[in-house]
Amino acid sequence: MSQFDPTLFTILVVEDHKFSRQALIGMLVRSGYENVLSAKDGQEAIDKCNRNHIDLIITDINMPKVNGLELIKSIRQASTQIANHTSILAVTTLSDTSTISACMTLEVDAFLVKPISVKCVQEKIQSAVCAPKTLFQQHLYEAVDTHISLSVPSEEKDSIEKIRQIQSEVHELTTLSDLRDGMTLVYDINANNGGCLLKAGTVLNEKLIKRLFELSSIIDFKTLHVRVDQKQLAV
Repeated sequence: MSQFDPTLFTILVVEDHKFSRQALIGMLVRSGYENVLSAKDGQEAIDKCNRNHIDLIITDINMPKVNGLELIKSIRQASTQIANHTSILAVTTLSDTSTISACMTLEVDAFLVKPISVKCVQEKIQSAVCAPKTLFQQHLYEAVDTHISLSVPSEEKDSIEKIRQIQSEVHELTTLSDLRDGMTLVYDINANNGGCLLKAGTVLNEKLIKRLFELSSIIDFKTLHVRVDQKQLAV
């Protein structure tokens, strides 16, 4: 998309707290967005997705009836009437790493970190709607647990051993800027509180790398170890 015109887009705001919902809608209107719909929970959002053309969704996660993860999963699995690649921004406090990890698996297009500013909203929306509409992890959607308190069994040791058995080069990186599309994580990437954001064995793509940059303030790492397959080295 060569030119971005906010008046041409319809945005759906999903937030159960009335004050927060109205505040976000106000930010969007002041930013030039004329077509803004709202929903107070995930079920109402699904109903509006099935009756309206939606270009982008901004959703909170912890909501009654149908939560934000359930909403995102429904959209990504094409269970609603809108395109499964519709741009989605997840509103978060960055405190629940399990939820953040689930959002990354479901390929949200950006995180909006509370408290939200007008400038941040403008930048994240423009970046999301102008990005290629490509989904890389559709084979992982079904396994995503949409409960807010997610629990994933620890298989770190087994995963690391399987990765080490593959004959390819392992690189030690010191910055996130060294990450490239197609690299495979040798170890988990964890948050400062110990929660796992991306598990060992994850193959990185452009969306995941962008999300890691957004989360850089909460990532606990001194070095990153990634595997680069021989076919990638030859490129």
